[in-house]
Amino acid sequence: MKSKTSLFKKGLILSDLKRYWWVSVIFSIGLILTMPLAHYMQKFNLNTDNSNIKFIKEFIARELNFHSGVSLLFPAVIPVIIAVLAYRYIQKGRQASLYHSLPVTRAELYFSSFVSTLILYVVPLLINVFVMGLLNSFSFLSDFYTMGLIFKWFGLSLLYGILFMSMTIFVGMFTGSSVAQIVFVYILNLLPLFFFETIRANLSSLLYGFATYSNTGFYRKLPMTMLFSNSIELTPRMVVGYIVLSVLLLAGGLVAFKLRRPETAGDIITFKPIRPVFIYGVTVCATLVGGAYFLAISRASVPFAIFGYFLCALIGYVVVQMVTNKTFKVLNTYKGYLGYALVLIIMLLGVKFDIFGYVNKVPAADEVANVYMGYNLYWWENQDNEKYLSPSHDNTTIYKETANIKNITELHKMILGNRSKEGFPTYIAYTLKNGKKIVRYYNLDTNLYASALGPIYESKEYKNGRFPVLHQEADDIKYIQVHDNANNKQPIVISDKEKLKSFITEIRKDISGFNYEQLASSTEDKLWIEISDNNDMIISYGVNSNYINTLNWFSNNNNQ
Repeated sequence: MKSKTSLFKKGLILSDLKRYWWVSVIFSIGLILTMPLAHYMQKFNLNTDNSNIKFIKEFIARELNFHSGVSLLFPAVIPVIIAVLAYRYIQKGRQASLYHSLPVTRAELYFSSFVSTLILYVVPLLINVFVMGLLNSFSFLSDFYTMGLIFKWFGLSLLYGILFMSMTIFVGMFTGSSVAQIVFVYILNLLPLFFFETIRANLSSLLYGFATYSNTGFYRKLPMTMLFSNSIELTPRMVVGYIVLSVLLLAGGLVAFKLRRPETAGDIITFKPIRPVFIYGVTVCATLVGGAYFLAISRASVPFAIFGYFLCALIGYVVVQMVTNKTFKVLNTYKGYLGYALVLIIMLLGVKFDIFGYVNKVPAADEVANVYMGYNLYWWENQDNEKYLSPSHDNTTIYKETANIKNITELHKMILGNRSKEGFPTYIAYTLKNGKKIVRYYNLDTNLYASALGPIYESKEYKNGRFPVLHQEADDIKYIQVHDNANNKQPIVISDKEKLKSFITEIRKDISGFNYEQLASSTEDKLWIEISDNNDMIISYGVNSNYINTLNWFSNNNNQ
């Protein structure tokens, strides 16, 4: 009769559970204190008339949906700690040799440790689900809990927990230090964000007009970013992606575990081919941080930044060589730094001479489908998503008319010719007919570029975007609120439809007749008007002395 084999060894699993049961106990207590007990304590926050019951219900629902709460920290921390402890034997020379001498295969060692890690993490989750289920059945929390919400919390905790656990196990195969293992796990999650932000900080000073336009880019959807994000929903596609990623990480970890040599325990990097990647990765990070720092303290001085690049690159290179080689004698590695410095010089020269034509690129007007020009790039990015629209916004014009597109491209060329650093921060964001996007960021001096801005500002398209009152009717408006700050008067609210009609008529006369000088005028506002429509969208207008008809209307109606 053939003997049955299993990837899981009961003795190894029980050994891990006996050694690390205390982690599960602490985790269980932490969960109960921060979730069901904290939720139960909301009983003492209920008003006598229960008027705040909606707020408490939303508070609990947000926590169970992973949108807020201290409990968000648990999936990002506890699985990492448990995985490091369960696989700690591979980071200790003697223990590694002992475990590898046992009559078990490496696959059996690997998966037995994984099962014990999973048990230590999942049991406290189940205990917490049981406690919340009891409170749902036998306490006032039945008005706030639903079993659907409770199991959703359990599912999300499991999803994120196993993912971070898999990352920790995978990373642990490439380092011989438990401390480094923990550090590398979080670096792995934050590295894309770090690279994106530091590269942007450097290029914003080195490339004239540089701008990024992907605030919701791929790095925003990485697991740890998603876990602590309140603005991005976890979609079914992303859930499947996280599950697949967990499986791939575990499979990759197993392959690395089989190839890993026990004597590398204690080394920062256990595989020699990975060491150059680690060394130059750290050096690149030091270079980017140093450049961003020196640009910040020198007010974007390029020569000072270049000094910072090479200095911080040298510091980073020397330190990582010492850590990797476990010695202070690293002078013999100078050739590696010289090679890196040469590559850095070539890249800086490439940026200096703009070899890719980034700075001077202006699309032809006939290639442009539409263009946005304004300060609110976030609105432009999310213009098709109602969820991101602010209840109070203005100056959000998307130019589609051929004449305005041509005028903006001409303005763009003029900006590149002058390269003035004065004026208002302004984005120029093109959407091309082929679907590509080009975004640039400049300071726009309304006096210097008056000849190019004039036709744009005086166009009907610009005025309709900047002044929605031009296409609003009285029936669309709920009320207007008038603030006379100069005379310290109380705000006046006007909701009478006949008065609103006459007000709209007068303000339209003013706006329609404004020329560029009046539109760009910095004359002090006499009144501040807020127009609220039927959807509670509020548009604000500063009424200065150029609004002759509007000011006369308020004077005649005793509303000034």
